Amino acid sequence: MATTQNTKRKRLIEKSLPPKIETYIPESRLFAQLQALERKLDAKVVRKRLEVQEALGKPVYKKRILRIFVSNLAANQGAAGANEDSDGGFAVRTEAAAPSWTLRVEGRLVDPPGTTWKTRPASHKFSEFLNSMTVEMDRSTELFGDNTVQWRRAAAEADVDGFEIKRRGDEDVRTRIILDIRTATDRFKVNHPLMRELLDIRGPVTKAAFIMKLWQYIKLNGLQDAEDPDQIRCDAGLMQVFNTPVVSFTAIPQILHAFMTRPDPLVIEYTVRVHEGDFHMAQYAFDVEVEVEDFSRQGAGPLAALQTRSRELAQVEAQLAQQMQEIHNARAKREFLRSFADDPVAFIHRWIDNQTKDLEVILGDRRHGLEAALAAIMAADERGQAGDADAAKWLKESALYDEPWADEAVFHYLSAKTQERMQQLLQQQQQQLQQQLQQQQAQPQQQMHHAAGM
Repeated sequence: MATTQNTKRKRLIEKSLPPKIETYIPESRLFAQLQALERKLDAKVVRKRLEVQEALGKPVYKKRILRIFVSNLAANQGAAGANEDSDGGFAVRTEAAAPSWTLRVEGRLVDPPGTTWKTRPASHKFSEFLNSMTVEMDRSTELFGDNTVQWRRAAAEADVDGFEIKRRGDEDVRTRIILDIRTATDRFKVNHPLMRELLDIRGPVTKAAFIMKLWQYIKLNGLQDAEDPDQIRCDAGLMQVFNTPVVSFTAIPQILHAFMTRPDPLVIEYTVRVHEGDFHMAQYAFDVEVEVEDFSRQGAGPLAALQTRSRELAQVEAQLAQQMQEIHNARAKREFLRSFADDPVAFIHRWIDNQTKDLEVILGDRRHGLEAALAAIMAADERGQAGDADAAKWLKESALYDEPWADEAVFHYLSAKTQERMQQLLQQQQQQLQQQLQQQQAQPQQQMHHAAGM
């Protein structure tokens, strides 16, 4: 099992060239430039990958046409003048027989061209595309009271296909229906006419699209300062809009808030007809463009199916690691031979000394650090050359602790002490738990003896 894990473990790849390699291989500078370009490319690939993942995670919307129908029903309008009976007396009109009318506002999505019953998209309710609806009726408030009806979207309210408003009356009534269309993304109206003309904005836009259009205008007219790219030099049109010759690019999103307002609602004028039969519909229907979430396209497209060529990249990385290892081996071989060629005698002495030290370590005959120092003190005591005081003084004033092994020895000593203290604390805690357990077991027995004595 361990062998399998070791074989699957990735090998670290050395991508850096040995130091001072440029003096022997001038072409190695090209490799350094290639590495710098690779780092920039990797950073861009990572950023784009995150952008793609974020885009694929967001819902996909498509534009559909919402067709709105307005109509009204009329009831008991023929009995409006029947206030007297055949005998000349007054007839009593019941609540159900009172003349009334019902205003109906309905809507449905228009199927795209070529849609069949198999490819028909999922159905949606009319109220899904509304934030609010207000109906204003032009009639006497003294006789009929409040003539305004308002509906607002609620969180827990079920969506419906249409709305009905029923009122009493036997006369035609002019109504004004105000619809606040709901959009998937927040859209705003640019309230400055000159700004709309400069950026060619024809309708409501999102904030991101507004900023993008302004940026395209700045790039097209060369308004960005060459020395300080953060500064925008306004032309005559932007100067009239912003009232300043220079604008900071980082401040543009905050500045544009003053030019964005809620889009105008859809207003439909309709007259309720009560003397043209029991049913009357408006001459025209009203088409509105809305955004509908497209579940069939989520996660689709070429970006979703994008797969990196990982196997080819792994092979290239393996070849690069092999070439870099060969370069490092060649450099070490060159340094070895160059040192021997410069001073053969000194090289042989150093080489024999290193080999001797390695052999002593392998055989276990060589002592290091504190072990060697203690051995030297013990040897001095046996020879009578140093006593305890002299040994303590030698340990205190010696440069023994300046050696590289001193830090590691202190670390291991403190670690051992810490472990020892933790063991002591654990033992004390276990003893306390045992004592508490014994006390708990002894209490019932004492109570039983006490009860028996009673």
